[in-house]
Amino acid sequence: MYELPDTVAIDVVLLPPGPIMDMAIGANRALLAGNPDGGIRLDRANCLPHISVAMLPAKSGDIPEINARVDRIARRCSPMAMTIDAVAKHRSSTGGTVSAFHILRAEILQLFHKTVMNAVKPYQAPPAGPAMFAGEASAPSVDCLLRFGKTSAYERYSPHITIGFGDLPEIIPGIDFPFRFEAAKAAVCHLGSHCTCRRVLAEFDLGPRTPAARGRAARR
Repeated sequence: MYELPDTVAIDVVLLPPGPIMDMAIGANRALLAGNPDGGIRLDRANCLPHISVAMLPAKSGDIPEINARVDRIARRCSPMAMTIDAVAKHRSSTGGTVSAFHILRAEILQLFHKTVMNAVKPYQAPPAGPAMFAGEASAPSVDCLLRFGKTSAYERYSPHITIGFGDLPEIIPGIDFPFRFEAAKAAVCHLGSHCTCRRVLAEFDLGPRTPAARGRAARR
């Protein structure tokens, strides 16, 4: 059984469908080819491509209640149409370039973000440093987690899929922007270094579910 620390760095996310995950992983490999020590190696098992919705430190004992709240929100929200319109880049706190797939902030996505943020905010716990994360985590990772509510939430929310460290070309062979897809799953994840999603703690289908389907939205 996966053992959590007393205080857990969590990320409520939307999981893109398989083809988008593969596209992100492929772009990540292109970055790693030019920067093997890039620090972010996306895959489907231990470093999932994802769209962050809400980040916070939370007590491990509160995670079942957080899962229940996210589950209720997910059941009231239909799968969401999304559009990747460009490659976005920004400077990390250590001075390197971080590349991402920028996602248009549709009204339904903004509403989902706001609703989840309001639902999980009461569970925010005092930070516990790198021990909150899965595996090793740097000080910038801790800072990114703690600043999310002030710098990346509500009117400042900018949905994206982080690809990795490096300067990803704005024109990628085989990918024509805008690229549209549907997100149909949400999850609560344990964060690792660079605020990557290292482990899915609970996963939820968007939309109403039968009792049998609801049973799949349980802690892994």
